[in-house]
Amino acid sequence: MPVISAVAYARYSSDKQQESSIVVQLAAIKQFCQRHNVQIVREYIDEAQTGTSANRINFQKMVSDVQLKDFQYIIVHRMDRWARNVDDARYYKKYFKKYGIKIISAIEEFDDSPEGEFFELISLGIAEMYSKKLAREAKAGVMTNAREGKAHSGTPPIGYAKKDKRYILVEEEAKAVKIMFEMAADGYGYTSIANYLNSNGYRRANGKLYSNHLHDILRNREYTGEYIFNKEAYRARNEPYNSHKERPSSEIIRIPHGMPQIISYDLFNKVQSMLDARKIQSDGLRSPKRTALLSGLCICGICEGTITASWSGAEKKRIPIYICNHKKSGCNGKAINAEYLEDYILSLLSDCLLLPRNYDCLCELIKTCYINASDELDKKSDELLSRIQEIESKIEKYRKSQAEGDKCINNIIEGNIRQLEVEKGDRLYEKENIDGNIAMFPPYNVKTISRLSKTIRDLLESQEVKERRNGIIKMIYKINIDNDYVKSIVNFQELLNSPFPILLTVIERRDFIARAENHYRRSLTFHSLNVAVGK
Repeated sequence: MPVISAVAYARYSSDKQQESSIVVQLAAIKQFCQRHNVQIVREYIDEAQTGTSANRINFQKMVSDVQLKDFQYIIVHRMDRWARNVDDARYYKKYFKKYGIKIISAIEEFDDSPEGEFFELISLGIAEMYSKKLAREAKAGVMTNAREGKAHSGTPPIGYAKKDKRYILVEEEAKAVKIMFEMAADGYGYTSIANYLNSNGYRRANGKLYSNHLHDILRNREYTGEYIFNKEAYRARNEPYNSHKERPSSEIIRIPHGMPQIISYDLFNKVQSMLDARKIQSDGLRSPKRTALLSGLCICGICEGTITASWSGAEKKRIPIYICNHKKSGCNGKAINAEYLEDYILSLLSDCLLLPRNYDCLCELIKTCYINASDELDKKSDELLSRIQEIESKIEKYRKSQAEGDKCINNIIEGNIRQLEVEKGDRLYEKENIDGNIAMFPPYNVKTISRLSKTIRDLLESQEVKERRNGIIKMIYKINIDNDYVKSIVNFQELLNSPFPILLTVIERRDFIARAENHYRRSLTFHSLNVAVGK
């Protein structure tokens, strides 16, 4: 009998598995090869590598080694060692098939018949479902820990260490962080700050010198004592990493005083204002004295890109503007005068919505938005409950028909049931999150609204630019700008002490904003506003 050449592939992930798992897998593979007169020419082993991605070092080496044409089979212990992602498993199975190479499971008997391929697909589906279930349970545990203010995985920020699942101060590093902020507030650049720290003996936790890459440290609100988790946006597989891309505010966990404070809020806000001004200057626009009040809040209503502060005109007649970042890439969104837009937003908030004589009307408006937000959550919860009940009904019908059908039909039905159970688990998880949000919904309190409205209005009318910007950030969720309208999405979250956004959209024509006299001081009237509940 001729000897058949094959390679062995073994893998273990980091979820409660150990290196001994590889030994067990290879032993089973070798026993299978001895029974079937198969010779193993090479072994490919991936340690602590997840099966949900094909980007595994030795798996990809095996993919490239197909060009050697010295093996006919790939032997794995089980198909879940091959992959825990159905798409990847099927793609690479077809890839190897083009070279006449077949994947075989040492302990699972899948033949080449349609039924065999079907059961193999079910096995892969179960493996993927198991992986997703583990990920969901792990995420739920992580989110629970985060809500309790516990230290999350990864390296803590400079100045902190982890002890008993809590953040504690590292005194020497905390001093270095405080120096960074104080020097930045005094106008020193990154290189000057790094040189001062290094020349005075300050070092990172790993003993290395400080570099001039201090931007993320100076932008980190955690140094004010605010615990932050789940801030970075979801990144799809193979998508470039972008730490500045954030999730929606409703998904971010923030706990004031949730970790030791290193710097004051006033110092942090002063540094942010200076960094914002420096950003405008770094664009070659040379206006260090002007702070863009709406920086980070504006989005293009045409291409959905970010709108940033810039300048227009000759050097001696420059006009501050807000313009879409994609303008050079073909977006036809028009720039808007920054001073007029900022004046409009300040007037909308300070001289209209938060004007003391309008408090009664404001409270009624907030109540409408409040009820709408609450109704939206209730509606989503009810929709999910209906879907869960529908799934349960389908599963029950399948089980009744399964008892009456033959073996082949029953196997197909079992696959359908598993799919429904996976969806049911996902819907239950969604419903638990929404019901948790409903339980945390704040009480509607007119006195609280009036008191906090006055506090924010005082910020908006302050002579200090940073305080005006702080007031705007508390009240404006986003500003959507196209060539016809400006849609200011007002967030009443701060006035209700709510952990979730309570939104109202105020719609205004651009030509109204383009003439400052239209919205100067108290010319905006509450009852003339064109509003839409939500965003």
